[in-house]
Amino acid sequence: MFSRNIDLSQKWDADFVSFSPIFSPLNQWAEKFSDFKECWPSLEDYQAVLSSLPNPILTQSGKALKIVQQEGKPGHFNEHYAPRIYLTGEIQTRTENWHDFFQFLTWFMFPETKAVINAIHIPAALSRIEKETDLGRRSAIENMLSLFDEGGAVILCSDNSLLQLIRDFKWKELFWQRRDELSEKLKFITFGHALYEKGLEPYVGMTANCILFHVNENILQQTNQQQLRWIDKELAKLFIAGQQYKKPKDLSPFPLLGLPGWDKGNKLESYYENVSYFRPGRGENKL
Repeated sequence: MFSRNIDLSQKWDADFVSFSPIFSPLNQWAEKFSDFKECWPSLEDYQAVLSSLPNPILTQSGKALKIVQQEGKPGHFNEHYAPRIYLTGEIQTRTENWHDFFQFLTWFMFPETKAVINAIHIPAALSRIEKETDLGRRSAIENMLSLFDEGGAVILCSDNSLLQLIRDFKWKELFWQRRDELSEKLKFITFGHALYEKGLEPYVGMTANCILFHVNENILQQTNQQQLRWIDKELAKLFIAGQQYKKPKDLSPFPLLGLPGWDKGNKLESYYENVSYFRPGRGENKL
């Protein structure tokens, strides 16, 4: 297991990207805050990074994203977190908070997809209000999008048989028997900001909810930024279409610490015999 280098009481550490391979996709944006050695960047610093972009990040309503201090309990629908982003571009952000910091960074990484997810939530929530149903009981599509936005990841793979092993929960065959193929044929890219937060202190049990893409080898050979742009466009199209991913179980569970090198313990075959982590799947005697 990676050593637990940080206290999740929100102590800042500019070297957090070294804690786990989970952070490699966001290196470019994490570097923007590498000069903050002793203390947290402020919300003004967050906004300065946003303002330095050649083009603003826009919501689906056309509003430029901007950072504002999180306020108290909202009194009206328009003041809630997601509607406020959609209607004004204002993303309410807590200071000295890893969860909100990673939420902020993922908007840089996946601007189109984040805007689409945000927009889809708005009519769904309004529908609950109009029907006077329990506001806390979200629809299946809302639950799926929230699960992905918080704890989701994308898997790019050039070999369909490896993707099928993921769908079939054949973890030992994937991670151990076909171990040598993974570095060339499969790439895991974290999307969810809560999953990044968990990466500060990795633990056996960490599971991502994934969208799987069968891709040509040239996609795997692209730079990180090229891959992020490709993923961003493909995810946005998927969610706008609304056909393939409609409910949480449409996402593929993935025990990410099974990836070679992601946990010191997985150098041993016995590591993959932990069925509490590497579960056999959904169904009888399964997840």
